[in-house]
Amino acid sequence: MSVQTGDTAMSPLIKSFVAGSLSGTCSTLILQPLDLVKTRLQRDKTLHGGRSQGVLNIYRNVVKNEGVFALWKGLTPALLRCVPGLGLYFCTLTALQSNLSSPTPTSLQILTIGATARSLSVITLLPFTVIKTRLESGVYKYSGVVNALMTIYKTEGPRGLYSGILATLVRDVPFSSLYLLLYTRAKKLVSAGM
Repeated sequence: MSVQTGDTAMSPLIKSFVAGSLSGTCSTLILQPLDLVKTRLQRDKTLHGGRSQGVLNIYRNVVKNEGVFALWKGLTPALLRCVPGLGLYFCTLTALQSNLSSPTPTSLQILTIGATARSLSVITLLPFTVIKTRLESGVYKYSGVVNALMTIYKTEGPRGLYSGILATLVRDVPFSSLYLLLYTRAKKLVSAGM
């Protein structure tokens, strides 16, 4: 069954983008409080010489001192990053896979596709990751996404919006490559009846 737009079927690239974007929206809405707590744990270890309040205490303190909705602080830049980011990632995967000459790609091809798709997503959307992390930390006092973007650009230049790019690529690209390879191989095993 294909999704229809007017009298033509939706292209596989659009389907991949929409499905990736929807998955990004749902996962971000559900998991944003965990991301905020992770960022606060990291902040505490940096600011307080390695000591941290612990996960449950951070949850309690955020709710008590900032209100329950503060658990979703950083949600806007997280959505601005994840929604198009996952759409772009899955759309790129689909585009690259459809351009392969063989229906059964080699391991190297799969690793390359995963690396390319993740690299493109990271490079395109890292400014929103930087803004999200800074808003979650509670250290920076931006009034919102636009204020953060303007302030970072004005005080740190474009480099500020891309701070941590190397660490992010080193973490995300191998993960995505390996994940895609293992997923592809596991799917093949399951389809073959193991």
